[in-house]
Amino acid sequence: MALLIAINVMVFAAIFLFVIALFRAPIETADDAAFRIQIDGVNRDSIFEVVWLRPALVPLYHLVRRLNLPGFKHHILKLLLALGNPHQYSADEYLVMCLGWGFIGAVLTPLVARVFLADMSPMGLLLFVIAGFLLGFFGTYVYLRERALRRLRVISKRLPYTLDLIAMAMDAGATFYEAAVAVVRDEPDEPLNEEFSILIREIDFGRSRQDALTHLGQRITVDGLDGIISAVLQAETLGTPLATVLKLQANLLRMRRSMYAERKAGEAAVKILVPSMLILVSVVIIIFAPIIVRAIRGQYLQ
Repeated sequence: MALLIAINVMVFAAIFLFVIALFRAPIETADDAAFRIQIDGVNRDSIFEVVWLRPALVPLYHLVRRLNLPGFKHHILKLLLALGNPHQYSADEYLVMCLGWGFIGAVLTPLVARVFLADMSPMGLLLFVIAGFLLGFFGTYVYLRERALRRLRVISKRLPYTLDLIAMAMDAGATFYEAAVAVVRDEPDEPLNEEFSILIREIDFGRSRQDALTHLGQRITVDGLDGIISAVLQAETLGTPLATVLKLQANLLRMRRSMYAERKAGEAAVKILVPSMLILVSVVIIIFAPIIVRAIRGQYLQ
């Protein structure tokens, strides 16, 4: 009886939330840094271009647009931008993908569970459905998050060298725009160069260099980039040679990376102490265990 009441309450809550979301005004999560989503006219290669999937995806998309989750949607958009967003997904579209994989998980998980569990109660079936939905939904989110963080790590490693290249080109007489174009032209598939190419296109579309640099910092949240952008903007305001500022910031990034490595090395020495002591105690016990056992039994060595 209690299970039936719980199921009815959950069904009523789901229908109620669905109706509320259906008639709510769409929640916009526009971001000025999402330049590729707003302006770039590229051919998308996503599931939303698959004709036979549209009848299922379009209703979900309109439902997701009305969900009052601006913080989570903005977080998803930041991860998409950090990943480079190759398929031009918006936050709402990626949430539709998360829901889609959640529904797939909710269907497949009970089917797999039935293979191993011949007798399953209705409550167990409901728990497997919920677990499958959560696994599919958050698994899709974690997949995006891990890929975005991996790309940010690559960008962080590449950043000092790219700043040096731009500074060298500017020392040779090029402007910042020309130096960035030259760096991007050499390795266009490098993640950091992809971001610089977006910066270049923003300038080409008429945005100021200050706005383009600010949007770069909003898209790529790596350690030290905000300080570099602030230093560049301040150098332009004060008239300081930009090449000198870029060289200084590249050296600061290397110094910060060295300090980070030293700190991690010091932490590793402390963290490895406890496992080393446990290994030492284990070795001592293994060596002296026969003697201890004989001593307890009264069988002393001859």
